[in-house]
Amino acid sequence: MKLTRLIAIAGMAFGGAGAGSLAAEEYPANIFFGPELTLTKYAYTEFAERVAEATNGEIEFEVYTGGVLIPPRASMEGIADGIAVVGYHAGTYTPADIPLHNLISELSFVSTDYFVSALASTEISFVMDELEQEWKENGVIYGGGYSTAPYVLMCNTPIKTLADVEGKRLRMPGAIWDRWATAMGAVSVNVPSSEIYTGLDRGTLDCGVNPAEGLKSRSFWDVADHVLELPLGVYYSGFHWAYNPEFWTGLSVEQRETLYEQMAWAIAKTGVEYMAETDRVIAAAKERGVSFDEPADDLMDAHERFVAADRQALVDLAKEKYGVDDAQRYIDTYMELVAKWTELLSTVDTNDVDAVKALIMSEIYDKVDPSSYGL
Repeated sequence: MKLTRLIAIAGMAFGGAGAGSLAAEEYPANIFFGPELTLTKYAYTEFAERVAEATNGEIEFEVYTGGVLIPPRASMEGIADGIAVVGYHAGTYTPADIPLHNLISELSFVSTDYFVSALASTEISFVMDELEQEWKENGVIYGGGYSTAPYVLMCNTPIKTLADVEGKRLRMPGAIWDRWATAMGAVSVNVPSSEIYTGLDRGTLDCGVNPAEGLKSRSFWDVADHVLELPLGVYYSGFHWAYNPEFWTGLSVEQRETLYEQMAWAIAKTGVEYMAETDRVIAAAKERGVSFDEPADDLMDAHERFVAADRQALVDLAKEKYGVDDAQRYIDTYMELVAKWTELLSTVDTNDVDAVKALIMSEIYDKVDPSSYGL
């Protein structure tokens, strides 16, 4: 699968966009975010460079960004089909294909800590056989997860009170946020994050939910003058890396170990840089005149009532929406992992990439047998 064959497949499926630049020894990697986003820069661009160096050029990834190789909703299918050998996928685009993982993503309001959410959602796919099997049934080998920074509401009009939210058109990233918008009396609009800027600019959206980093990296601060600092959870549905099975099977044990190590580094590096960049962007946005507003008491109260009620209703919702009869078992396991990682991360400096990477290796990847996993 190296990769004149993959180049041919990509050319047939997508008119060869960008494929002509691939050398014979390079493997396509796909993430549909732009190259400037933190989730791309460290987990794909620098990850690819580090893998190439660590394998002495035996594995070289050609990173495709912005959806030029595989569009967002087809990213998992594209990896399974071999259009890319590794890629990112937003799981809420395919709820029918990965119901168990989307159930876990319904717990997005549990923690707003990048590392806790990224590592709990990564580990659960390795420790629960049913979750690993769900990835296999979709034709991919799970590599690791991620999290966004905390979500905020970025708006082109001031939003502070519950009355301010009512009737507003809000771009939401997934099911739990859809329910939140409905509970607040707003209208949920489910479009890709790439359409937030246009929607805010044209007035088809009043607000978009996204990490604050997007104010700069996606230029949202040109069309959104107001940010509501309401804790709207994080997004971690899907995977940051999953691999094509034929590609994975063709790797040596040592090469898989290298990928484990570099994914651990990328999770750590992404988190450290993500938090630092978020702080820098917020400071810069304030200098540009973007208003950061605290929610009024009535809106905060409504939010807290929603979070409590939604958690209680999740077991019934999982059965109705995802067909999962034993949802409590998955919920309990995830909550246990959140508690575990909250405690573990309190023992290390989360600004120290090497320290966080070592913790990820010892608690996750060192326990995943590279001679048998995914085979």
